[in-house]
Amino acid sequence: RIGRSLLLEDKMVFALLLSKLRGDEKQLDESDLTTEAISEFIVHTFGRSFPWQGRGLNDLVDVTEKEIDASHPLLLCSAPGYDVSGRVDSMARDLNKEIASVAMGSVEGFGTAERMVMAASKRGSWVMLKNCHLCTEWLEDTLVKKLQGIGSGSHPNFRLFITSEISPKLPTALLRMSDTILAEAPSGIKASLTRFISSISSDRFDNQIRNRLYLLLGWTHAVIQERLRYVPSGWSEAYEFSEADAVHALDVVDSLVKDAAGGKHTIDPEKLPWDAIRTTLCKGVFGGRITKERDQEILDKLVLSLFVPACFDVNFKLVDADDSPSLPDGTSREECQSWIDSLISHTPPLWIGLDGSAETTRSKAIANSVISKVDTIGQATTPNV
Repeated sequence: RIGRSLLLEDKMVFALLLSKLRGDEKQLDESDLTTEAISEFIVHTFGRSFPWQGRGLNDLVDVTEKEIDASHPLLLCSAPGYDVSGRVDSMARDLNKEIASVAMGSVEGFGTAERMVMAASKRGSWVMLKNCHLCTEWLEDTLVKKLQGIGSGSHPNFRLFITSEISPKLPTALLRMSDTILAEAPSGIKASLTRFISSISSDRFDNQIRNRLYLLLGWTHAVIQERLRYVPSGWSEAYEFSEADAVHALDVVDSLVKDAAGGKHTIDPEKLPWDAIRTTLCKGVFGGRITKERDQEILDKLVLSLFVPACFDVNFKLVDADDSPSLPDGTSREECQSWIDSLISHTPPLWIGLDGSAETTRSKAIANSVISKVDTIGQATTPNV
């Protein structure tokens, strides 16, 4: 249960601390250490059947039916832009469970949520409160007290699911009474593109020219996000690029293309305001977060290589590499999604402008951080003699 409430790096820390408590004779070889080596050590120590990462979203049915009860909510925390509520809805459909949902954040939602929770606790149905990072005061002042009041008197089949972005403002009392799953957004260009396309409303995909630019924006945003995993080689520092940047970029493209088209539904790609698009993305939308000249040069190179008239050519390559993906011929939402589905799940470092050693460097950096945390906790918990 603890494992599933931690980030991957902290899962490793917790497992290594457990191995020390067991008093195992075998020690982790810390020379030339990588995350793969740490994972192998944990598996060797506890056995392959030991779920050291915790049972999370992939075991949602078992967690819901066997590991929580009516008096313990399931708190699903995730990174901004990564919505896990669909997993709960899908499970409810598969299990033929009645579920009521409400998006939190407004006063109207508070009253609805209270009524839903009280009714479901008596009937034995399910409730999902979504985006609860937007109402942390209500969680503490109202929901926690309601749940404490209900206590063991609720129907045994009642389940309460709470979704929230990871936030330090979540009430301690709620965290203590809940079982928590921390859902890390899948990494890689494919996963990022999937989230990006799914966030765009269907009626927005009504123009072939804009659709192609949307796909380029998605790729650009995915590369920018993926490079964050490789700080300081990807970016000099962990800039706060977010899903909101991509949404803003969509609005910028729509506005610039609309002005250039002069009221027409379509426009010759050669006549698109390429300079304006590139400048806005480099200096405003994405570049506005960058503080180092080296990083600005990386962003400029990325945008200048993609937002060119040639991007409308057949087999336009997105990366200067032999295994570079090429944009699809079609531009409908379905064709874009089909193309994304065809991409490999793992992103080669070359696709984001890094060399083949980047993955190893990142793995070693994380491994060193894990060991540092283990040592720090070990020193803090060792009694003074």
